[in-house]
Amino acid sequence: MKTTKIRKVISRALDRDFTRVGKSRIAGTGVFAKRKIPKGSRIIEYKGKRRTHEEILLDQNNGAPQNVYLFGLDGGKVIDPTKRGNDARFINHSCEPNCETYAFDEKIFVYAIRDIVRGEELTFDYQLRSAFGIKNEPNKNICNCGTPSCRGTMYAKKGKTRKK
Repeated sequence: MKTTKIRKVISRALDRDFTRVGKSRIAGTGVFAKRKIPKGSRIIEYKGKRRTHEEILLDQNNGAPQNVYLFGLDGGKVIDPTKRGNDARFINHSCEPNCETYAFDEKIFVYAIRDIVRGEELTFDYQLRSAFGIKNEPNKNICNCGTPSCRGTMYAKKGKTRKK
């Protein structure tokens, strides 16, 4: 096989192009499967600028709106996808998600936890926790997933933690 053909085959294998962004029935904008996504597939990296909790608090104290897209990392850092982020920030919460997030070397990846059909919205359980010493506000992060086991909030169940 010629080198150019090998490069094309490798390129196709790495170009998963699983998702598109569109209007969501859950909340605002969502991410949808462009084609079938097999269980266990790495779908997308959750990208954004790495920032400290102090930077976020300073922004909020200076009048910046509260950022709902922040993804917590170990060591007091967060991923802020509003700065250098990608479409992963539009993946909505669900109490019965079809995806999970995993951290590898300070990077967050979204994986399919079951087969996802073409056109289906991608979701993961946000498992929100109190941030920066601020008490949870039950009426602030209401869940709209509409699943049979909906707990009515995007906050984590007691004792449940995000997978590493």
